[in-house]
Amino acid sequence: MKIKLLKILDIICLIGCVAWYYKNPDWEPFITGLGLLAAFIGLEWNESKEIEKNPDIILYKKLIDLLPSATIIEYLRNKDFGSAFRNEQIDPLREFCAYYDNAEHEFIDSKLESKKKELLNSANEFLNYLARHTWPLQDGIQSIPAEWQEDQRERWDRTKRELNRLSDLVVIKHQELVRLCKSKLNV
Repeated sequence: MKIKLLKILDIICLIGCVAWYYKNPDWEPFITGLGLLAAFIGLEWNESKEIEKNPDIILYKKLIDLLPSATIIEYLRNKDFGSAFRNEQIDPLREFCAYYDNAEHEFIDSKLESKKKELLNSANEFLNYLARHTWPLQDGIQSIPAEWQEDQRERWDRTKRELNRLSDLVVIKHQELVRLCKSKLNV
């Protein structure tokens, strides 16, 4: 917050210096303006270095690289799990569950960590249900057993509904975590 305030004050002074130079083109306003510009660049550089050192921001960026909204989350949002799907589409979620439940991947901020755990729990619940209620077909394709649709229609419908509900929950928890990170970390 202090750096932002200093940057705003620096810009105001820089604008005043430009007006001073416009009114009286001389070395003093020119040199003062250069000094203010250098101060602004220094403040900007310092702020970017502080951001790079924040472990919560580093973890957030790693998490977003693994689970970006535009790929896996969008896939989960739009996929109807009543139809077959490629296992590889779900792999980033599996990787998240396998590697992000440890001290190395904890947010320092307790609210962020709590949201991450909610996402982790919903992802694990989805993947466990998926593993228990779908079977491999061929070439990495998985599906609810087709014979259930004919022989056990109620079971097939229930499984499809639950898979879609659980995938929607993963999307919701992911988006909640992203929003909270953006709010708290200013990313």
